[in-house]
Amino acid sequence: MTIFTLLALGVTNGVIQARRLAQLNVMRTSAYTVAQGYMEQILSLNPADIEAASEPWVSVRPALPTESVNALVTNTTNIEISDPLYVSPVATIPSGSNLTARTDLGITNDVWNNKTIMIDIATSTSGNQTPIIMNEQLDVFVSRAWTQVGGAWQVPQSPTNPAYFLVRIDFQFRSNGYLAVNWLKGTIRMARTDITGP
Repeated sequence: MTIFTLLALGVTNGVIQARRLAQLNVMRTSAYTVAQGYMEQILSLNPADIEAASEPWVSVRPALPTESVNALVTNTTNIEISDPLYVSPVATIPSGSNLTARTDLGITNDVWNNKTIMIDIATSTSGNQTPIIMNEQLDVFVSRAWTQVGGAWQVPQSPTNPAYFLVRIDFQFRSNGYLAVNWLKGTIRMARTDITGP
């Protein structure tokens, strides 16, 4: 009887671990998809918007005008909402923003853009639906590529030498549920070239 009890406990533990791994894979895929979605939006923005949001010498910069889909909105036909991203480092954290300080890189005024992501809907036996939420934080860095022209470093601004941006998004995520242990991290990088020139 003891052998069957141990076998049953082992099978039960295996099923629980398999479910946790499956949910973790859904979270990881969702986090990468959200970060990639923001990256694609940044790369499709007007270069002037990207430059305005990332100019290092401006004390108050606008956010990148990105959008997201809010699946929790039920009282409207349009689920797209304005969801701006701030580029690090920021001079000051705007009041009412969804930013928190990031300290692990040692960069002054580095910030996380905090996002709440619905990854699934749980339905109880009574039919009530509850969203399963994941927290995701994104840190956006944009740098201009500089070239040396006539002995001086400058941002390329001609059709033969077009301007381009290097974009990096660091992100971390965790669940609000029983998987809420440590933040899991990732990074994506891309380059945006303005082939039309100034």
